[in-house]
Amino acid sequence: MITFSVIIPHHNIPQLLQRCLDSIPDEPDVQVIVVDDNSSADKVDFDHFPGLERKYTECVFDKQGGGAGHARNVGMQHADGKWLVFADADDFFVDDAFDMLYKHRDDSEDVILFKTESVNSDDYTPSDRHLRLNKAIDDALSGEISVKKAILKIPSPWSKMFRRSYIQGRGVTFDETYASNDMMFVLKATCWANDNAVKVVDEHLYVVTTRSGSLVALKGTSPRNYLSTLDVLIRCNQFCTDGNYERRPILVQVIRGLKIGPRTFWKALVYAIRTHSLFSGLSVIFKKMVWR
Repeated sequence: MITFSVIIPHHNIPQLLQRCLDSIPDEPDVQVIVVDDNSSADKVDFDHFPGLERKYTECVFDKQGGGAGHARNVGMQHADGKWLVFADADDFFVDDAFDMLYKHRDDSEDVILFKTESVNSDDYTPSDRHLRLNKAIDDALSGEISVKKAILKIPSPWSKMFRRSYIQGRGVTFDETYASNDMMFVLKATCWANDNAVKVVDEHLYVVTTRSGSLVALKGTSPRNYLSTLDVLIRCNQFCTDGNYERRPILVQVIRGLKIGPRTFWKALVYAIRTHSLFSGLSVIFKKMVWR
């Protein structure tokens, strides 16, 4: 049986995808699945597509253009490994990442979170995208917060191992949205797991990058991506009805729409009111004020 299925969605950044693949061993126990999300022939040489030269990498060329969430769902349909490992095409793994993963291949948990590093994608200068996640792991290891809350601090699928049989058994899939397609996936996978089936590890696995033009960078400038994120945040809060998990303050997210433009702000405001979500998550702000 294959141990790891590494799923990588890709769109129009072949050089960075090659860098990501170079950080993954090409060996039979590591199934790599690259799902190209309708890249342009002007930007990608499909005859020399990254991964085609690798023996244990499968390249899936999807023409639907459904975004990273759709690409990840396609990748999961092709996965045969015991564990699912996700990577973004513009990120990469640390040098000894798979030695570390092999140490945990027989662990009993269903979701395992590792620490990360972060750099600027172009010049490799240090970035700060790892700080919140690594602090959450330290807080969980010290008992200050629960492991589940640590995992949910950064609801992205990278730097984690997911047991494939658990994910498939629960029917957990990615949202096929313009942005924030991964938040509900991580939320469901974490919340539905037993408390003793989640774990954090005090070891660095992954390097997340900062890059202009990335989906993360466009969340705050693209009206479409901003509204997509708002919708996902509202659904995440609705999922967390029992109050055991921190909700996001929707009013704050609505106000952020002013930075994009008044039309986007009014759309966000109307949608939040219509879904009865405008004041959802405000208790988080009040708690922080009290603790200060």
